[in-house]
Amino acid sequence: MLSIGSTWFKRGSGKQFEIPTRWGSSGRINLIGTYSLHGTEEQLEVRELSGSCNGEQVMAYLDTLALQAAPDQMTVVVLDNAPFHKGAKLREKAAEWEKQGLYLRYLPPYAPMLNLIEEIWRKLKGIVMPRRCYNSVDELREAVLTGLKVLGARFI
Repeated sequence: MLSIGSTWFKRGSGKQFEIPTRWGSSGRINLIGTYSLHGTEEQLEVRELSGSCNGEQVMAYLDTLALQAAPDQMTVVVLDNAPFHKGAKLREKAAEWEKQGLYLRYLPPYAPMLNLIEEIWRKLKGIVMPRRCYNSVDELREAVLTGLKVLGARFI
């Protein structure tokens, strides 16, 4: 017996079962963010992305962080091993960011439990935002933005 969340299709049919969505790929809201720890203070900083996350958008976000970094303090950004966090252009630019006091460090592979921001995303999606089907992408965006404000996010 299959559980309620399971499905099956004939092996070798060459087709994967797809669940239709209301808006297709345009029904997504993608965010990039950092969860900063300054002594006992915590700060969530986010930016909404246009389209999917890619190396260019990560670099633009890191440029913003580097400009905001206090010159007398070291800023360490801990990244997971997503391909857009490790591109050649990003690695080339790391030396420039280090001169501005921004250092990149990577989590070990397959260690999402060490990525502190994952708990924030889980809170946003599972606790703060109401679980429902939104009638439009704008309605979804409004719920996401409201949830981020509840979490004290700063938009950069």
